Amino acid sequence: MVIFFKKSDFKKYLFSIPFVIFCLTLLINQPISFNSILGQMHGGHDLPPSAIGDREVFLKFDAPTFKTTERGKLSLALIDNKTAENIPHVTFIISIHNETNKALLTENFHGHKGDINLEFINSNLTKYRINANYDTLAASYVSDFGSPIKIDGPIFSNSGEYKIIAEITGIDYDNTFLPSPLKYEYIITVK
Repeated sequence: MVIFFKKSDFKKYLFSIPFVIFCLTLLINQPISFNSILGQMHGGHDLPPSAIGDREVFLKFDAPTFKTTERGKLSLALIDNKTAENIPHVTFIISIHNETNKALLTENFHGHKGDINLEFINSNLTKYRINANYDTLAASYVSDFGSPIKIDGPIFSNSGEYKIIAEITGIDYDNTFLPSPLKYEYIITVK
């Protein structure tokens, strides 16, 4: 297909080409990334960076869609935006709420390497049970040699949407706490 322009049409389209290039350049160079937009939606995405002192950090959140009949896994890591490395010794308060906003779990977890991996096993227990070491210095549960922290109980026993609230209360050392915690919220779906 060949398009022919009259000489009078050329002037109309002459302005359009630079305008389109200008708009595309603005769109490409925007500081807002697609991940930060998607992170405010349903699980498995990162939210925009936060500031801690002179560092920009972001919480990496990986959550697949859960099924009530399977084990569910959540992974969180606090990342230095400049170096793309985990920030060490991160203390998290993780809260999980169901669709009626009932708190199903609220616990402290600590990642010596800056990350935590939680594995949820649906069972008929009346209350959840955490299978991990308790670090008294960090006042938190920690994993055994990098294996996931296992949580048995009825946390994700019903299908629906669940709100995950992750608060970062400490970084860099086991017992160093932030003056005000960083708070992140995610929604995950359980089928």
